[in-house]
Amino acid sequence: MRALFSSLILVLSILATNTCFAGPENAAAGGGREVPGFDIVLLIDSSGSMKKTDPRDYRKESARLFISLLGADDKVGVVSFGDSAKTLIPLTLNTKNNRSALFKAVSKITSKEFSTDITGAIKQGVMELQSSKRKDRALILMSDGKLALGDPKKDEASLEELLKLLPDLKAAGIKVYSIAFSELSDPKLLGDMAEKTGGFFRYAATDKDIHIMFTNIFEKIKSPDSVAIEGDSFVIDKDIREAVLLITKKEGTATVVVSPSGKKNSYGRSANNIQWYGSDIFDMITLQEPAAGQWKVKLSSREGNRIFVLTNLKLKSSFDRNTVSRGDKIIVDAWLERDGKRVQEQEVLKQVLFSAEAVGPDGKGIKIPLSEKTGPDAGIFAGEITAGVPGEYAIRLLAEGKTFNRTKDILFKAAEPPQSAIVQAQPQSSEKPAPLTQPAEQIDWELTLLLFGLVDFILVAVAAVLFIWGRRYKKLYLSAQKAQTVLSVHAPAEVPETEEAPAEEVQTGPATVEGKAELVVTPEEEIVPEPQVQPETGDSTESEKSADTEQAVAENKAESERVQKLLGIIDFQKHKIAELMQVKDVIENARTRIGALPSKSRDLNDKLKAVAESHGLADEIGSALSSLEDDAGELLSYVMVLEKEEGRLAEKFIQWEEELKRLLEGGEYVPAAVLVEPAVSSERVVELETKLSELEDQLMSKDRKIKAIEQQYEDIEKEYMILYHAAQKQQKQPNV
Repeated sequence: MRALFSSLILVLSILATNTCFAGPENAAAGGGREVPGFDIVLLIDSSGSMKKTDPRDYRKESARLFISLLGADDKVGVVSFGDSAKTLIPLTLNTKNNRSALFKAVSKITSKEFSTDITGAIKQGVMELQSSKRKDRALILMSDGKLALGDPKKDEASLEELLKLLPDLKAAGIKVYSIAFSELSDPKLLGDMAEKTGGFFRYAATDKDIHIMFTNIFEKIKSPDSVAIEGDSFVIDKDIREAVLLITKKEGTATVVVSPSGKKNSYGRSANNIQWYGSDIFDMITLQEPAAGQWKVKLSSREGNRIFVLTNLKLKSSFDRNTVSRGDKIIVDAWLERDGKRVQEQEVLKQVLFSAEAVGPDGKGIKIPLSEKTGPDAGIFAGEITAGVPGEYAIRLLAEGKTFNRTKDILFKAAEPPQSAIVQAQPQSSEKPAPLTQPAEQIDWELTLLLFGLVDFILVAVAAVLFIWGRRYKKLYLSAQKAQTVLSVHAPAEVPETEEAPAEEVQTGPATVEGKAELVVTPEEEIVPEPQVQPETGDSTESEKSADTEQAVAENKAESERVQKLLGIIDFQKHKIAELMQVKDVIENARTRIGALPSKSRDLNDKLKAVAESHGLADEIGSALSSLEDDAGELLSYVMVLEKEEGRLAEKFIQWEEELKRLLEGGEYVPAAVLVEPAVSSERVVELETKLSELEDQLMSKDRKIKAIEQQYEDIEKEYMILYHAAQKQQKQPNV
């Protein structure tokens, strides 16, 4: 009963407020005068969940920013709500003298309440607006939770009460602008509150986005003039009396503003006409009577940056709707006003370029052609779009002259039309609502054909390069495989064994050894011991001398065959290593060149997208751009294959080094084909390439050592021949 009575009192107070000032017509009829400015009450959540979702109180910083952006004619009140709603400061004129009191009230917002009484917050805000006689009144509610009073029955009753209040708020001209903060919030309820009262709804995913949402609401309420930021520069013209820079920044970065004269201004070190309000996530910089010319600002973030200006040259538009129905045709217009009068002089308008760009729910932008009206509407430039899909839309209007520019951002939401409207519209037309798109006659078909031709040429060039390198790689790879097979089959039996082999059949030749062990042949290992003949004693018989000689010849033959086999294997491995070094170089070159192709493809893809979006051709060349992205992915797979093969070659070098080492240490030869190849991961490619470079240096060193060994072997062979002939001669001499 008490809740019903309080609701009745609230409705009567709203109606009384509406009767007192329902609009300009009523004011004029009563002989009253419209009071300029806005009356705005901030309703800020103080529930305990804010400790988690907003641990650094960015909502307080954002509320102070919003108050700072408002004018001195506006009034602001602050209400904190949780278990109940409490007024921290009533409606107060936003003058410089009152600014500190408003900021102090915002600082009293806490994060200690247990529940979230959204209905109580709305009722408290309406009570604060009872004394207002302005046309423009608004409640800005920000919450990270749902309507929750700790009892399901109380929640249901409170929600029912809130939904009954919304039509009365709309009738009284009070708009609710709501911000749902974090995934814990109730975006549907907050969105419905805004839609049913003619306000606007925003969603902030993280605490760092809150100030951007407050800025969006400021733009919806006040529709300020602004200038464009191009890169890191903006232009201030002679008609601008004040500029407010809202710069979003990353934590740990500093904003620097450079004047046309080149003077750098930063927080704590700026000119006298520059006021600085800074926080961890944004800076608000006010330039009083700024110098005309090009200014620069250091940006660490591209999102949420705005430059609002006070000027007598304004960009205006009649479009002020917050919500439209899907399929509605929207007329967007723009014109310039100087000192409150529309600019119509053709000499001036011919030097100004009017344009508009719309961004739909899918994030794609499209140009809106604006044409000048004639007759009494001269100086107004208008265009038409259709909200084809539900969701949020953003339109940026731009008027650009030789020495100035003005921009205006318009946000609105497209919702599904009511069922009754759909049923009435069905007999009239069976056509589907047109999507947000550019008229067909505006498409530049010559540019479209040029883009398609460029895409085709690039695809053909990429395919040709891949084909050529693929054939070359395949040929080299097959050659290496064939050489490896020959090595595994024939290397162990290079020299056939015979019963007798004269010393002249022992061949020598250049050989290259790879490995860490050195081949050291000493005369003691290779020279056949001279038969011990003792003619003085006369104890040795002729048969014993002959047996000793035959044994020495047999041992010398075995050693000669072993050395010859070793040298043959070393020579074979030398040639295979040289061939595979060439294969490695080819693969590395191919990998480098193919590895650069995906990057070039992505750059071209980005440029094509930019050109397509600026001319409204994104849909027409979408399939071609998608094909380019697929080709870039395929190129990456080729690079991975080449890297894998390069790793395999590196492993081969290591295996052959171990084989040669075993051979030179007296071990048995094991063909590479029978060795188990360990897998080489892509992470080891860099390490293996470094190892290969070291092995190449070792090969050159081994070449020099092999030449020395060959010379030593030749010397041994000469000594052997001398001993051999001496033994033959000894056998022919008569026994003494």
